[in-house]
Amino acid sequence: MAGQSIFEIGRRLKHVKENDLAHGGFGKWLETINLNRFTASKMMKVSEKLNPNVYTYTQLGLNALEMIATLPEEERTKEHTTSKGEVKTPDEMTVRELRELKKQLKQRDEQNAQLQSQVEQAQRSEEIARKQLEEVENR
Repeated sequence: MAGQSIFEIGRRLKHVKENDLAHGGFGKWLETINLNRFTASKMMKVSEKLNPNVYTYTQLGLNALEMIATLPEEERTKEHTTSKGEVKTPDEMTVRELRELKKQLKQRDEQNAQLQSQVEQAQRSEEIARKQLEEVENR
């Protein structure tokens, strides 16, 4: 029930923010209903990014849902190996396991970016070397 409520509250918060308030009024309105801006943001993100009809999502809490919602879309349904060697999809993971997964994905992305940078640098060096070779051959 809590998971379903998170989706509905997030959907309604987004509607109010986009349709019912003047620019800059959302934060003040949240204060009047005693809802933390950070929590509201999480709920809206969950309602935007995840499918409320997935049964396991309705069984999870806000922190787990928000962590899944902030995963790259292609990683949300994949199986991943946890630090304990268990193979799970994100909706089967604990919050701790989701944190580890996000950390692993961030490290992977950083390594990929570094490798891409090295490839680009090698390509530039190769181009310079080719130009120098052409100059020498033309002389």
